[in-house]
Amino acid sequence: MNVVRLALDNINKYGEYVFLKFNGREYTNIELERFSNRLGHGLQQRGLQKDERVLVFLHNMPEVIISYYAILRAGALVVPVNPQLGAQELAYIIDHSEAAMIICSARLSATVRQAQELAAVESLVIVVGEDSEGDFIPIGECYVEDDELLMVDRPGDAGAAIIYTSGTTGIPKGVILSHLNLYMEGHSDIQVMGLIGSDGSRLIDKINLLVVLPLTHVYGLCTMAVAYLTGGTIFLLPGFNIEQILESIQTNEITVFGGIPVMYAALAAYPAAEDYNVSSVVRWLCGAVPLSSEVRHSFEKRYQAIILEGYGLTETVAGFSLQRHDRLIKPGSVGQPIVCAEIRVADDEGRPLPPGHIGEFSIKGSNVMKGYYKNDAETARIIRDGWLYTGDIGYMDEDGDIFLIERKNDLIKCAGLTIFPSEVEEVLCSHPDIDKAAVLGIPDEKGSKQVGAFIVLKKGAKTSPASIQDYCRESLAEYKIPHYIEFCDDLPKNELGRILRKELKQKVNN
Repeated sequence: MNVVRLALDNINKYGEYVFLKFNGREYTNIELERFSNRLGHGLQQRGLQKDERVLVFLHNMPEVIISYYAILRAGALVVPVNPQLGAQELAYIIDHSEAAMIICSARLSATVRQAQELAAVESLVIVVGEDSEGDFIPIGECYVEDDELLMVDRPGDAGAAIIYTSGTTGIPKGVILSHLNLYMEGHSDIQVMGLIGSDGSRLIDKINLLVVLPLTHVYGLCTMAVAYLTGGTIFLLPGFNIEQILESIQTNEITVFGGIPVMYAALAAYPAAEDYNVSSVVRWLCGAVPLSSEVRHSFEKRYQAIILEGYGLTETVAGFSLQRHDRLIKPGSVGQPIVCAEIRVADDEGRPLPPGHIGEFSIKGSNVMKGYYKNDAETARIIRDGWLYTGDIGYMDEDGDIFLIERKNDLIKCAGLTIFPSEVEEVLCSHPDIDKAAVLGIPDEKGSKQVGAFIVLKKGAKTSPASIQDYCRESLAEYKIPHYIEFCDDLPKNELGRILRKELKQKVNN
């Protein structure tokens, strides 16, 4: 098995058509197939072996797709890397993955050079674009005019990609996703998104996917699979730009858009939104972090649209739940389980809980990762008896809808009582002077924890910790009142909008 067969099956089923549009250029599915096949041969000639790791350190561009499938053809593993990472972070991934090669863009070549000085592992570097230093291999020299089909067959459970988590709570872990993981997630996605019916026919005439999120995120691998399976076309943007998004939707009759809450908030607030026709979009998808009811309401009212929210982890190939286009969307729910996943809620002893009871979500299915790279202990801790324990606390109702409440590691234990930070954050953010808030446990001298809050005030607003505490007392029990309050200009977040609580904890410790 090799997930690259998705590309071959796509050509056999749909014939030649425009698969990708980027910066005014069109690429057909057959062109991309030829490019990736020739690059795969070239990587092999440069010494790439089966099961070796290749870092893909690129911004959104066609070479991401070409590189992914070239690496997979050769039987090697793709290691997508966020282009926003610094040299030290990159060096860690180079060493931990023991990268045989790195494919980077010219604009990121300086970061790669700095990382090479820090890393112990030596990697062959291939550059996309003109490299000013001239010591990296131009990618053009790696395309070999050999059109013999390259397809190293792999077992379904063989690793296809290693995706490093963002490290919001500690050192990034390398999540190994298998060929079967990616293949089954793609098939599940097209069903739950309502793109393909049970008989394999399209439910939407045109499947035009606008991609703004980084292709180097696990979302990128899923999007490619969806496009190949549905005969869809990817319209790729280099980054998040509201005007470009709205212009592309209108011009290209986009039907599927995937974003994160911060993008939907910006779109909802964009003053010239009414100048664009976005009625072609039939699937507005949202994930990564919870979507607030305020942002949902604002966007849906402005654009006369419905957002379908999902949730997942890198360890589950992105999504394990999604709201359905043909079902009632319940406030606070992140939808129902996807087709290839079985989900349960369990107590601290691993015993399943009935609907409505709060516990930890665990998942079993073909979308569950193979494990963490070079970390058997953590793999054994998180996957037990075939169930992946997510660390997410919440409940399922009688209809199978999933409601997330908190990350287990974020719960605050105070004098034997459990405090949900999200509950306190919701009250804080209802304060007329508060724009954002993050709550975490602050150790006290008794060995317990008190509630601490980092607060961003609205522009021009002024208030005091005592005033905020008094406000909280109107809605919260005394033990939930923030004991420690610090005002800050902004909250540290990763590229997907998740709050980096480890940085806030370090700030407290310092």
